[in-house]
Amino acid sequence: MLNITGSLVYDTPVMRNLVTVAPTLKPALRKVADFILRNPMRSATMNIDEIATATGASTAAVNRLAHAIDLAGFTGLRAALVENLLALISPSDKVRHELNQRPGRAFALELQVRVIKGNMDATLAANAEATFGQVADALVNANRVYTLGFGTCHHLAGLAAGAFLPVCHQAVSVSTDGGGEAAAYRLAAIGPQDVLLAFSLPPYSEDVTALARYAQGRNATVLAVTDSPASPLARLASQTLYAPTTHPVLGESTSSALGIIEALASAIRHRCEGKASQAIRQAQEALNSLRMHAGKG
Repeated sequence: MLNITGSLVYDTPVMRNLVTVAPTLKPALRKVADFILRNPMRSATMNIDEIATATGASTAAVNRLAHAIDLAGFTGLRAALVENLLALISPSDKVRHELNQRPGRAFALELQVRVIKGNMDATLAANAEATFGQVADALVNANRVYTLGFGTCHHLAGLAAGAFLPVCHQAVSVSTDGGGEAAAYRLAAIGPQDVLLAFSLPPYSEDVTALARYAQGRNATVLAVTDSPASPLARLASQTLYAPTTHPVLGESTSSALGIIEALASAIRHRCEGKASQAIRQAQEALNSLRMHAGKG
């Protein structure tokens, strides 16, 4: 269940067509469609051979994909992508070009800041404000909030649970340790009044998708933070926030997902300022008691 309405990147004719047809495509064409959905800015600057090489498909497959969304071959596809994303220039691609032009140049902090800023700008373009508000509402109104993520997303799930605690007293990361089986045990009691916030960035974890499907079957609200509509998790979640992962050296970046976590934590604390302040005061009292006990010891 994809939500892309209001997204400056995905709520456009060419991207909507790709999102619609992608699940019905044969594997070769699906690889090309998913690549374009994950790399909307980069793909607009590539020729047909480069896209075929990047996806492991053939140039014929790229042409067939264009015809599948009613465009006149690759020429029509590229024109649509360029027109669609002309105003969105990826800083990550610029940094990659600079490094390729001057291979001896060290990767500097200034370059990283530019990449992060570019990803955050892309995050803003990829997400509608209404969707963000609906995700924040779901977190505030949940009986229990479960967070889930494996691999590169393991720490994101833990950070999210901790950030939500002052407002969501029953916020817990189910993927802290023990792998998929332990997470399944912790998630077993999820129900209709609960929310699962799942994180999935490339390479996507099949365990996250399977557990999200389980939560959906238990009538819980499934929310997702993932990189693009090409993600398997995006089609399961009732609401999805997109966190672009582009990085010229690391391959995948988590900076956008971290930004989304902080934005959600800020939104729910601001909405429930009194409740959050009380929770923080209580936590401070507990901490003071612990320090007093340690001092006596």
